[in-house]
Amino acid sequence: MRRIIPWLITLIGCFAVTAALAAVKYQQISAAIAFGESFPEPYEVVDAMAVAEVDYVATRRLTGTVRAPEFLEIAPSIGGRIVSIPHSAGSVVDSGDTIVELFSEDLFAQKAALIADRELTSTQLKRSRRLQSESLISQNDVDVQEARLKALSAQIDALSAQISQLTITAPFTGRLGIFTQVTGDMLPQGTVFSTLTGLSAERWIDFEVPQGLVDLSVGNTVNVYDINSTFRGQASVIAVSPALNPRSRTFTVRAITDQITLRHGELVQVEVATRDPQRVLSLPNRSIRWDTEGTYVYLLEDAEPGAQKPFRARPARVTLIGESSSDSYFTADFAEGTLVATAGSFKLSDGVLAKLSGS
Repeated sequence: MRRIIPWLITLIGCFAVTAALAAVKYQQISAAIAFGESFPEPYEVVDAMAVAEVDYVATRRLTGTVRAPEFLEIAPSIGGRIVSIPHSAGSVVDSGDTIVELFSEDLFAQKAALIADRELTSTQLKRSRRLQSESLISQNDVDVQEARLKALSAQIDALSAQISQLTITAPFTGRLGIFTQVTGDMLPQGTVFSTLTGLSAERWIDFEVPQGLVDLSVGNTVNVYDINSTFRGQASVIAVSPALNPRSRTFTVRAITDQITLRHGELVQVEVATRDPQRVLSLPNRSIRWDTEGTYVYLLEDAEPGAQKPFRARPARVTLIGESSSDSYFTADFAEGTLVATAGSFKLSDGVLAKLSGS
């Protein structure tokens, strides 16, 4: 018994010290909590706007190539030396005007030789006919010379046709492109000298449509954008290819416009509607947030009475339908007119207080 009493006194002393230390720590923690609660609740400043309901048409942009209905690459079918260029680069030439005139020594020499040979054959034929009338030569000799005369005439006509191709004339009124050749230069066969573009404001826009994307028909309207996505105007479909390209599984569509200034060969973006209009909600792109589960926005709901700021943020899931350069289109469980955070929404979290900038 005497041995137990000291141990009991020791245990009681330990419990007393532990209780005293716990009481001191409790007072310290309570004081810290009270000190922390004395600070105001944090909040964020954001911009916001009410959700709008709009008619949205899903679109797809395709690459198109501009073509002038009257366009020609000027290239000689027979090479030669340039002897005349009547018009300067960039000038307007009328239909039938000479664009470039060539000279070929070989062709003119061949023609001169054939003409001389034909004249000799013609003289021989006259003499042979006189001799044949006197029965001094056979009819066969006369027939041979007549055939040779016809062959020479045909060769001269062929050379004349080739020589006529040395003068290139404008098949329509248009504007001459840039060229670098000057008088005296050789222009080989098939070498492009310049281009000729008609003066009409009409332009064709050819573009490829993937199979199954959209069914276009003559009379449909498409929007035209330049390569910088700047809207240029509209064009009307005038032709749709009846067959698919077996390699790309696309079909060609041609649209026409005379209201847009475009160059032949220019690349443009053609916007086509891929779905019927549907009623959706719209917000600026910066309102949409992303996480591993998809897209969402922050709704700004009225805070409870006594809160230091007027709104609390609450995340709400949305289903993104499409986007433009400035706005996003989506469906959601909330209605038109709901207040949603826009600029600064990345600072928000679930339940945080918020106020509007400028308020």
